[in-house]
Amino acid sequence: RIAATDQLRTYAGILEVPFRVIYEPEELAIAVKDFSSCDYIFVDSAGHSHKNEELLQKQKEYLDVVGDNEKQIFLVLSATTKYRDLKHIADNYKEISDYQLIFTKLDETGEYGNIYNMRCETGASVAYVTYGQNVPDDIEIFNAQKTVKQLLGGKK
Repeated sequence: RIAATDQLRTYAGILEVPFRVIYEPEELAIAVKDFSSCDYIFVDSAGHSHKNEELLQKQKEYLDVVGDNEKQIFLVLSATTKYRDLKHIADNYKEISDYQLIFTKLDETGEYGNIYNMRCETGASVAYVTYGQNVPDDIEIFNAQKTVKQLLGGKK
């Protein structure tokens, strides 16, 4: 997104944590080494079309640089995206790495079936969901019971 880097830089400033923009996989290797004293290193990749093979390959190169250290990969999906598109996205990223799912924009839909469908389709666990854009208030650990109630027409 336009201004995403500025937004991330602002969050890093608020949290008083180091921040670096990376353009090449080799730079990521250096950053991982530089930040090795940190408990966590968050890497936010630029969003792009799952149909762009060149950029998907570049994502894989970044992941390969990090290696098999203690890493968690999250595929962020919008709950408002059509199921067929979600499947294509998940399938393309499965070629790159195993991942956990994060579903965003649950505040913008009343339909939660795709969460269940994608869990079954991918075999990936759902880690987090978001219900708005207020960081960090609108993100929460996925609660299967709550989602089942919503699927069956119950209240949040």
